[in-house]
Amino acid sequence: MRADQQLFLSYVVLVSVLSVATSVGVDSLFRRHYLQTIEMDLGRELMLGRAIYDSTPDVHADSIAERISELSGRRVTIVTTEGQVIGESSDSAPELPRVEDYRVRPEIRAAIETGAGRAIRFSNTLGADHLYRAMLTERGDLIRFGVPLSEIDEARSDVQRGVVGLGIAAVILAAFFSLGFSLAVTRPLRRIGDVARALAAGDLSRRVQVRRPEELRDLGHALNTLADELQRRLAQLEGERAEMQALIDSMSEAVLAVGPDGTLRRANPAARRIFSLAPHAQRVQPEMVSRRPEFLRLVDLALKGETVRPHELTAGETSLLATAHPLPDGGAVLVFLDISELRRLEGVRRDFVANASHELKTPLTVIRGYSETLLDPQLPPDLRTRFTEIVGQNADRLQRIVDDLLDLSRLESGSWTVNPSQVPLAPLAEEVWRSQRGVAKGVELRMELTPAHEVVWADWDALRQVLSNLFSNAVRYTPAGGTVTLRTSGRTDGETVIEVEDAGSGIPAAHLSRIFERFYRADPARSREEGGTGLGLAIVKHLVESHGGTVEAESQVGKGTLIRLILPSKTEG
Repeated sequence: MRADQQLFLSYVVLVSVLSVATSVGVDSLFRRHYLQTIEMDLGRELMLGRAIYDSTPDVHADSIAERISELSGRRVTIVTTEGQVIGESSDSAPELPRVEDYRVRPEIRAAIETGAGRAIRFSNTLGADHLYRAMLTERGDLIRFGVPLSEIDEARSDVQRGVVGLGIAAVILAAFFSLGFSLAVTRPLRRIGDVARALAAGDLSRRVQVRRPEELRDLGHALNTLADELQRRLAQLEGERAEMQALIDSMSEAVLAVGPDGTLRRANPAARRIFSLAPHAQRVQPEMVSRRPEFLRLVDLALKGETVRPHELTAGETSLLATAHPLPDGGAVLVFLDISELRRLEGVRRDFVANASHELKTPLTVIRGYSETLLDPQLPPDLRTRFTEIVGQNADRLQRIVDDLLDLSRLESGSWTVNPSQVPLAPLAEEVWRSQRGVAKGVELRMELTPAHEVVWADWDALRQVLSNLFSNAVRYTPAGGTVTLRTSGRTDGETVIEVEDAGSGIPAAHLSRIFERFYRADPARSREEGGTGLGLAIVKHLVESHGGTVEAESQVGKGTLIRLILPSKTEG
């Protein structure tokens, strides 16, 4: 059924139902109201009839009943308190048996008991429903008025015919109105629906023109605006898609996109170079990209919906850091970072650590040489004391180098785990600073801690070692009477920033990027002279990165150096 037909029938049915409901409601209200009116009139007439009956004691009861009936137009019956009929109007049934006990009538019984009674009941004598009212007279008898309810039914019939006539007229008018309204509304709606379906099918050039009614005109205007916005958004998406494609193609990382069936859908130039793929290689199986088991396992896990965290695999002579992410609609994206150069540099650094161990030879050589000299019994006491001090100093230096190497090895091997907690920074810094006072040379520690970051989320032992190394370096390069400042602040992302700033000689810009390398010294001669191992900042970097943080350095020659630690906020577990 079409929309206009549905609208037409709905209006007709609605008006018809309302007409029927109105007819029923009016009939009920009219009957109740008319019945109340008749009952009130009957009560006043009954009181008048009683007055007439009480004022004419010498007249026969039938005559009085007839006279009252003529005056009121009601059926009148006079009954004794024993239930005997002694008078009645001529409109009563002539065959009414006067020997019958009228006390069984509810209105008579109520009048005897209370002085007045009423009842609506079926009259077996007259064969119709009547309204009866009875009242006790001063003469001790009962006078009763009766009204047939057929009068109400006749009046109701007249009213119902009028209401039904009006309802039929309303239905006819509603039919004509709804027909015109449905045609006026549904035709523009059909046009709007056609345009909407065309837009949904991709034809964004379609537009709708609706002049009347105003609401549908606004709807048509909104649909046209939507089509314009869709065209603009699609053009924007096409532009963004082209930009994204250009960005992916320009990435140094290799990107492979595979479909739900595992076949290759797209590969950027870096991926084609690493995996030796043809320029337009598509719809090829993963085995045609690489036959290495770790690569095929990576594809299989991603297609099963698992996100593969970065892990290393090889493709020929190339070392790759691979990650994989499943796509919502099936398929996956695989990203490979060429870390061959990184691995080569790591090998170089490991070799450098091994080679740097030769630095142990310097204190060992000194210890051995002076120890042999100390065995000479003829050695003067002052030289013996001096040589003993030199041996002790080099032993301490050797101990520091070994301890730092062991710490660094433990950090790199992963055997050390972070156990973070809430660490009050001020007490820890004061404890670490007290251990530096022997070499502080009058250097003062200044703490500028913000109230919100006086407590940091970190491993106590790790943070203690970090501060110890940073304070040691700061004191070593700060002249006597200078200051070392410990400062905290926060970032909007919840990270905590800890800064250690000295007023020392500073580090040249050429060396600043390498100060966190193991055994790297900006001023090797001074570092060895003052007892540095060259491992302190490397340990600091490893400890901070173990917390998920980062380390930064700023320095100006002659003005000092600032080391900045950025620690992540506490994570809720």
